Amino acid sequence: MRLKSLELQGFKSFPDRTKLNIDTGMTIVVGPNGSGKPNISDAIRWVLGEISSKNIRGTKMEDVIFAGTDARRPMGYAEVSLTFDNTVGEKLPVDYDEVTVTRKYYRSGDSDYMINRKPVRLKDITELFMNTGLGKSGYSIIGQGRIAEIISKKSEDRRGIFEEAAGISKYHYKKSEAERKLEKADDNLSRVTDILKELESRVGPLEKDAEKARRYLELYGEKKQIDVGLWLYEIDSIRTRSEKLQRDYEIAKHELEMAEDSLQSLERQSQRLLERLKENQEKSENARKEFTALTEEKHSAESAILLAEN
Repeated sequence: MRLKSLELQGFKSFPDRTKLNIDTGMTIVVGPNGSGKPNISDAIRWVLGEISSKNIRGTKMEDVIFAGTDARRPMGYAEVSLTFDNTVGEKLPVDYDEVTVTRKYYRSGDSDYMINRKPVRLKDITELFMNTGLGKSGYSIIGQGRIAEIISKKSEDRRGIFEEAAGISKYHYKKSEAERKLEKADDNLSRVTDILKELESRVGPLEKDAEKARRYLELYGEKKQIDVGLWLYEIDSIRTRSEKLQRDYEIAKHELEMAEDSLQSLERQSQRLLERLKENQEKSENARKEFTALTEEKHSAESAILLAEN
């Protein structure tokens, strides 16, 4: 495992995306006071999971974001990526030849952790670098005044650094995790025991309720069967009525057609009778006129006969 590059954007004094390629051998960062040299080591410690702003020379975590200048606006987030060559030396326990660890922090307080651009948890990054000396509390990152602080500490306080170097801190971490899980399991077991005790006092009433529930289910099953039978009977009755109504409809439709045909025939016959009536009326009128004329002629003849007789 070898450190290949460090990429920063928006972290403290690095507002622009800046990439530092680290070749083999020794790499030294030089510059005047105030140029931001310690910010590089702070960035490495921060991307490896540091959650204490004090350890990266800040008062709050938002201090890692570029605060702006008179000529430049503040940034909305800070992002740092650390890339390792995983083909040499002691390898990281992942199936990648190159491992890139990324941390991104927003002013809203949201934070993202990624390994090879895939979202992970802070715990995953911590476990990845455990026993490598590169963790957030590893001995590979020694900040300003850190050596004097280590020397001045008690032997018990210095023990963590030697354990990290010896490669046993990982097992202490796993032991703590296992103890924490055991405590949680013990708490859950205690809760289960309390729940069982509480439920035991409710077994009697619950048995009665269960008997009622069983009886209810039996009656409900019988009711369901009766309902199904009733529905089938109603469906059959409705089907029979529907078929009868369909037959009645067909008969009524046929009778209606016959009645319409008879009506049309009667209308035609009525029309013919009406026409004959008009003809008979005309003949009757002509006969009446002719009868009137003949009557007048008769009266005239009778008058002539009477006159002749006289």
